[in-house]
Amino acid sequence: MTPSPQKLGLFLPEGLHDDMLRTARRLNTRKNPRGSVRRAYERAFAQLADTLDAGVPVTFPATRGTKDRVSVRISGRICARVRVHLETQNLKLTDFAFAAIDRFLVSQEGT
Repeated sequence: MTPSPQKLGLFLPEGLHDDMLRTARRLNTRKNPRGSVRRAYERAFAQLADTLDAGVPVTFPATRGTKDRVSVRISGRICARVRVHLETQNLKLTDFAFAAIDRFLVSQEGT
């Protein structure tokens, strides 16, 4: 049985969610755009969690300026991994999300 997705409320720098929507649309191979956005966020969060699990140092840049409130659903398994890193790294969800999304978007440029 697949764990049910969990809803996360994020405050992201203005336009960052739109960048994720464009990237998800570009990477989408199915007819379910909502699912592709969820997968893009899950990939971003999982990639950062994998990096932290591997012991690679990560810089979490400060987020300044106007922020958009965004709600996304991601798998419970990834949410649990994110929570562990929030606690061990003494981070806020917004900082983790920004770093994860920023790294993901940079890795997807040119693909």
